[in-house]
Amino acid sequence: MAQVAQIPITKLYVGKFNVRSNVGDITELTKSIEEEGILQPLVIRKVGEKFEIVVGSRRFAAAKAAGLKEVPVIVREMSDDGAVVASLMENIQRGDIEPEEEAKAYKTLVDIYGSTRKVAERVGVDHSRIVRTMQVLELVPQLQKKVVRYAPQKERVQEGVMPFEHATMVAEAFRTEEIKRLPEEEKKAKQIEIAKTIAPLRQYEARKVVDRFKMFPEKPIEVLKEEALASETGVAIRVYFTPKIARLLSQAADDRGMSMEELVPIAVEEWLKQVGYSGMA
Repeated sequence: MAQVAQIPITKLYVGKFNVRSNVGDITELTKSIEEEGILQPLVIRKVGEKFEIVVGSRRFAAAKAAGLKEVPVIVREMSDDGAVVASLMENIQRGDIEPEEEAKAYKTLVDIYGSTRKVAERVGVDHSRIVRTMQVLELVPQLQKKVVRYAPQKERVQEGVMPFEHATMVAEAFRTEEIKRLPEEEKKAKQIEIAKTIAPLRQYEARKVVDRFKMFPEKPIEVLKEEALASETGVAIRVYFTPKIARLLSQAADDRGMSMEELVPIAVEEWLKQVGYSGMA
């Protein structure tokens, strides 16, 4: 079992291999540390005469804010890539890492291991998640210049904010052959326009608009939006699920940042296609 030691805060620093670039709001954490101290030790590694924080940058910031002189730590020997992996996995498991921070960590590991598949094996994360997250990293600077930023999936839609799942749709769309064939200036303009158009939409609505854009990239975005959402009236059907199915649907909806009401029509449509009703409108 790893031994916990107390180390002066002055000997600690957050290095470049810590994936979290922004500690966020630490008010509550600082208050908790003032009242109860640090309950979970920081994970650090020795670098020269000081120690680099691998896991625990938020606790470190809160400890400084609380006026602590020392903090509990576990010292481990690890390589640069090992530090990135440890920091990345800790934050993914906590579920509070920003997508951009996650993407930058994957990029660092790709530079070390040579491919996204090798990174997936090393980190134990689904390969498709790594690819999609890195695609968004390429997209973000272009969108931010045009006052469209993206946010974690759990964040509610706000003006000028595009949820992470929406950003992945845009990134994927611009990798299709039909859209690649557009003139370069037109592609740049439509990338911003489609992002602004779908940003305030619910996820399944955004998917409809982006899918139609992939089919008809030459059309004006506003026209595509009208066409994609024209059948939005639909038919209301009252359905009851067993508690087991309802629980699974709720979990699946949460994982996708959707409500159950948004997920069920999509799930039913996919099932109908799988059992042979592919000709449905």
